[in-house]
Amino acid sequence: MKPKRMWSLMIVLLLFLAVFLASASSIRNRYRDRIMETYKNQLLLTSRILARNMSLSLEEFRTDLLFLSGQAEKGAEDVLFREFLEAQNGLEDDLLWEDEQGEIGRAIRGLTLEDPVLLTQFEDGQSVWQYQDKNGKHYMAFKRPLRTGGMLVLAVDTEQYYQQLISDIQIGSNGYIMVKNSTGVIIMHPQEEQWGIHVVEGRRQMYPELDFESLEDMVEEQCQGREGISEYYSYWWGAPDIPRVKKISAYAPASIGDDFWVISSVVDYDDYYLPAENGFRDVTLLFTGALFVFALMAVLLIKLLLDRGRATEEIGALREMNERLEELHQEEERMAHQQRLQIMGTMTGGIAHEFNNFLTPIMGHAELLMMTLDEDSEEYDSAHEIYEASEKAKDVIRQISALSRKNVETVYKRIEVKKLLTRASRMVESICPANIRLETEVNVDDTYILGNSTQLSQVILNICVNAAHAIGKKGDGWIRLGVTGVDRESLQRSLEKDTIQLSRDWNQYVQIDIADNGCGMDSETLKQIFTPFFTTKKAGEGTGLGLALAEQIVLSHKGYIYVESEPGKGSVFHVCLPVLETDESFEVPRKEDGKGLRLVAVDDNKKVLNLLEKNFSKIGQQIMTCSTREELAGILSRENVDVLVVDESLEGGSGVEFCMSIQGRYPTMIKIIMTDAPDAAILDAKHKKIIDAYLIKPVLDTTILRVVMDCQAERQREGFGV
Repeated sequence: MKPKRMWSLMIVLLLFLAVFLASASSIRNRYRDRIMETYKNQLLLTSRILARNMSLSLEEFRTDLLFLSGQAEKGAEDVLFREFLEAQNGLEDDLLWEDEQGEIGRAIRGLTLEDPVLLTQFEDGQSVWQYQDKNGKHYMAFKRPLRTGGMLVLAVDTEQYYQQLISDIQIGSNGYIMVKNSTGVIIMHPQEEQWGIHVVEGRRQMYPELDFESLEDMVEEQCQGREGISEYYSYWWGAPDIPRVKKISAYAPASIGDDFWVISSVVDYDDYYLPAENGFRDVTLLFTGALFVFALMAVLLIKLLLDRGRATEEIGALREMNERLEELHQEEERMAHQQRLQIMGTMTGGIAHEFNNFLTPIMGHAELLMMTLDEDSEEYDSAHEIYEASEKAKDVIRQISALSRKNVETVYKRIEVKKLLTRASRMVESICPANIRLETEVNVDDTYILGNSTQLSQVILNICVNAAHAIGKKGDGWIRLGVTGVDRESLQRSLEKDTIQLSRDWNQYVQIDIADNGCGMDSETLKQIFTPFFTTKKAGEGTGLGLALAEQIVLSHKGYIYVESEPGKGSVFHVCLPVLETDESFEVPRKEDGKGLRLVAVDDNKKVLNLLEKNFSKIGQQIMTCSTREELAGILSRENVDVLVVDESLEGGSGVEFCMSIQGRYPTMIKIIMTDAPDAAILDAKHKKIIDAYLIKPVLDTTILRVVMDCQAERQREGFGV
């Protein structure tokens, strides 16, 4: 080969190697960034899960305190509170009473608290504080005002809570998880001497010579109430020389009432960067080896031009290079497989949405059939059975959705009393022994209440189960379910002996009377029947929680429950619930000028849209429907739309995001979200007036129009209308 040609070939080879190295470096950087992003997302997932768990546990403490304050206001004895504390898992350590001056008056277990630090103050007067006992042990104190004056304080062992929920989680070589409130005060930290100090100002006082600028910026971001990931410079506070390092913090807010706490997972940046860098260094070495083999192969090719007898050696070099490339390909496939596994975890989120889309046309068409069929026909009964089965399936889907959500609200609906008693009587008949007959008398028609049918059915069932036990298995027994209407004045006279003052918000009540001819109760027993854990049954036959639960459910429905009984003469339970006063001749909502509203419904399920069109046409209300964001944008640009009803899982983004994007262009439009279950984003959007309301799927035409009327009324109260 001529020297000039040889040099040209070498230059081409060097250029090829340079391009190859640049490509390899680019690939290396992309994969390194992708792995770092994966590590950060896993860290954020840890914070998010801990935030959800902490939100649930904090709300449980507040719920327990609500229950205990109700008992305290009723004058419950200390033995009840002591039994409650002993029944807990060791976190709820003591119950204390605080007077109007903030002094602790008494404690069930004698706990002494000092050094208070305010963590959270709620608008309703409740608060959460941090205390220490005389031994320096930390406690979270949940405080709730009592109507009788002062505060009821539930002391929670913070150290044990931190150990159970957080301290066992290991992240990185020396990473940790900490909790701070919305103002930056440290609530939990691996170093207890930092509990109760401000994450920046407190440390600045402890270490005035250190630089806190980067940490201060990061904490300011965290206190905005959003989740995120930050890279910043800080220190390892537990190390003797307090070294300055680069850290990664993944944080998420844990809701507590109308406030939040920040869960922050902190790890050394090098804990993630160095393994990724070392891994890529190995890959780089592999690339270098491959390049070396390729260069060797090129040299062999040049030599082949000089000596074709070395063909066997070149084939061996090619085989070796192919093996290296195959190893690299297998490594890439393993990384892709791990990413697919992460994606699989999110797929189940759409199951509830799809099932609700299936249930909506089933329920809607069943309702259409019931509207067109004779109520005495077998076809009407079949359609009714389909509708009831769909309702049960809807409850099952709601429970499945609740497994992965927090703060899911209890759904109250408009309930017809007659149907409620009919359904409940069937349940009671199924549990009544053969010697007990059930008698039902309903003297109300077209009467509705607002509530949860499952909870109210549970109230009736609990009372009837107690009645069956009071009657026993011998003799001829009976249980009577009666329903009558009663006005507020008459009910007030019946409750005078209980010194209960009825609310003036409700004028009419429906009274459900559950009577039996059982053994009855004396006056001492009557005083305690709604006390938790009190029971007259033998050991193992009852927990003493049935009637306590029934009372709580009735009170949550703004109702009242009281009992009349004498030994040997049976008992009568009176369940009084406020009547939902509505105009049954449903009127289609209109604008202030009397013109009809123009509605648009958006859903990716055509059957849902077809059903809504049919139902709205039957009541004389026009509605436009579409399935995509593009179609919706076109309708909004062409038509003067008054009401937008959009599915939250809108293709190409959420319904809330779309409503936010059009807020400035259509400020007077009523915006309603349809969802399987309300999440934090939807509730926050409603609070910030981005949307006017939300509906739990499946939804019907009348439900949508009633919510529209409520939104119109709300806007009129605020000074502008639609």
